[in-house]
Amino acid sequence: MQWKQFRYRLEWLGVKGLVSVIPRLPRRACAMLAKGVGTLAFALDGRGRTITLANIEAALGDQYSAEERRRIGRASYQYFARTMLDLFWAPGLTRPGGEKYVDVRGLENLEALRGKPTVILVAHYAGFEWASIGCGLHGFTGYTLTQAFKNPQLDKLFTDLRSCTGQQIITQDMSMLRMLRYVVKGNIVGLLIDLNLSPTQAATVIDTFGMKMCATYLHAILAQRTGARLVPMTSEPLPDGTCRVVVHPPLDIPEGSSGQQIAQITWDFFEKRIREKPELWMWMYKHWRFRPKGDTHPYPFYAHESGKFQRLMRSLAEKSGAVRR
Repeated sequence: MQWKQFRYRLEWLGVKGLVSVIPRLPRRACAMLAKGVGTLAFALDGRGRTITLANIEAALGDQYSAEERRRIGRASYQYFARTMLDLFWAPGLTRPGGEKYVDVRGLENLEALRGKPTVILVAHYAGFEWASIGCGLHGFTGYTLTQAFKNPQLDKLFTDLRSCTGQQIITQDMSMLRMLRYVVKGNIVGLLIDLNLSPTQAATVIDTFGMKMCATYLHAILAQRTGARLVPMTSEPLPDGTCRVVVHPPLDIPEGSSGQQIAQITWDFFEKRIREKPELWMWMYKHWRFRPKGDTHPYPFYAHESGKFQRLMRSLAEKSGAVRR
């Protein structure tokens, strides 16, 4: 216990130091530092590199050579480092002239929904931390769902960073009920759609890169129960230190769609963008923890068969069949 508290304190001091130092860097220097840090992390993080390359091979193996997959994996590390360093730099966006570093396009799509139930959807795409922060600079604030840290001392530091332009941060504790309440009142809420969940959680099964993913469908529940429009956002950090954020038009969800169908429509939107620029996605995450029994697709090495996953798939298939009948 004493060692854990000591380690937590060291982690807090390290992050606190970055929060103090990074905003002092010029934007180009921040971009160059992220590239160096990402390159070093890819070289040193053997376990994460193995997961990254296994994911890319399973998802895109027929499109890229082994050398190209390593390039994508290294770039993914670089972009993830950039995303985190940009989050530490985020308070600089609130200084005079700071808003020029985040170019938010498509704000008319949010303006058309102002005061109406709206759910912003993002994936673990490079620059996603600046997506909601950038919208806040233009007066579009709301509630952003995040995961709590195992080290509780880090929560306040990251909450302060993510809320520097007026966003309100909530964690997953009682998140569904809280977000339902916020959306019904016409607030904007934002969440990640590519979180891999246990089959016993609020999860559904969707097709991703030819594989089954046990993913969240909280956004689908919000849309079904409140009539909220689902608005995707993508982002891309640029070499000059700026970040381009795009607010896309609301997704077209056919009336009567099931939660699984809504989650699939949402994912299909993002998969198309990931295929176009695969280096922007966070490949070091274990996206495919479960594999269906008997599936011949070459899943990543860490994927395993699960009775709970099989039961979830069977339940979803039965519900789908009942709807068709």
